[in-house]
Amino acid sequence: MVSMHGVQKWFGDLHVLKDIDLDVAPGEVVVVIGPSGSGKSTLCRAINRLETINEGTIAVDGQKLPEEGKELAQLRADVGMVFQSFNLFSHKTVLENVTVGPIKVRKKSKADADKRARELLERVGVASQADKLPAQLSGGQQQRVAIARSLAMDPKVMLFDEPTSALDPEMIKEVLDTMVDLAKGGMTMIVVTHEMGFARTAADRVLFMSDGSIVEENTPQEFFTNPKTDRAKDFLSKILTH
Repeated sequence: MVSMHGVQKWFGDLHVLKDIDLDVAPGEVVVVIGPSGSGKSTLCRAINRLETINEGTIAVDGQKLPEEGKELAQLRADVGMVFQSFNLFSHKTVLENVTVGPIKVRKKSKADADKRARELLERVGVASQADKLPAQLSGGQQQRVAIARSLAMDPKVMLFDEPTSALDPEMIKEVLDTMVDLAKGGMTMIVVTHEMGFARTAADRVLFMSDGSIVEENTPQEFFTNPKTDRAKDFLSKILTH
């Protein structure tokens, strides 16, 4: 579903993605973990060209990433993205936030878009908030609206860039529960997160990144109980002892 080969990315002199090769199968949930500055978010953002790459190829569902223009907009419509900071339209209601993409990009009728939006808001547990503005919702509710908004585009793959890092602890669970449900439903997902519990329970595969490279990849069971590299062992020893 997602294929990255020989991907290189520099920010000036800083080599942030080093020779990335990654294939994600349809329905697979890949969780990307690693220390800050390891290139996780850049990797995620490169998949829908929010970050351009210097070398290599990225394809989604067999289609190479176009440079720009209509084709890129079309491809972005197939790749849902959920950010750290929700990025909802503050002047639109929750319902309008979820329907704007399907109406404008997918050319759905307002009636169809509204019906589907209400179903998705129900699915993520915020149906009762449909007529409120984002500022009237908690952070956890806003993030679940952002997930519904992405799902409304019927994406082929969903990217999550640290979706819980801006949330209070008690709100993290409700967002992760929503993501676990998505994973169980067969959605192809690439998730950058610090939530190791989510990685253990929902991931088919864990990628560990350090200094711009994928250093290790394995099943959650293998990775957490028997990491192969010193870098991964060191990382896990620091985060799993508290």
